[in-house]
Amino acid sequence: MNKNITFKALKEEHFLLLLKWLETPHVKLWWDADINWTPELIEKKYSNYVKGFKRLKLKTQIIEKPMHAFIINCDGVDIGYIQYYNKHDFPPEQGYDTSELPESCAAIDWYIGELDYVGKGIGPQALNIFLNEFVFKVSENAFVDSDTANVRAIRVYEKVGFKKIRESNGTILMIKARIPENHAR
Repeated sequence: MNKNITFKALKEEHFLLLLKWLETPHVKLWWDADINWTPELIEKKYSNYVKGFKRLKLKTQIIEKPMHAFIINCDGVDIGYIQYYNKHDFPPEQGYDTSELPESCAAIDWYIGELDYVGKGIGPQALNIFLNEFVFKVSENAFVDSDTANVRAIRVYEKVGFKKIRESNGTILMIKARIPENHAR
């Protein structure tokens, strides 16, 4: 069952949706579970994403690199959030080593926030479209990491063609290479 899935650049008008989704139990279980989101925290974190970058303050430096953030829309309804960035621009928050990843590698983080759209086959379709329309136009590889207990997400990644690299600190690391155009079906 193919849905009409599109992506809209993240805008401030989406912040209330982000707040709702990030406080929804099925999202909170895997995404920022330790944060009690407020409108102020959403604005503080995502206002730079709207401008196309992420600012990360570390102990000894501030990193400011491109961040591409979108709202997932299915048949005219905003249902989730997705972002990609160069995996090598930011240190992994889970503390695992990613130095073996290919140089051209985008990391993807996402969720379907609307519970009515979870478990309906929309995730693999949305991720495939996103990879082809955005990620693989600028990067040769896509990287995802998921809690090893997040079986639903891992299943989506496998359906889309991601392959497991390894497990580290309770996280499964997976990668998918772009299929060269002359090999595409």
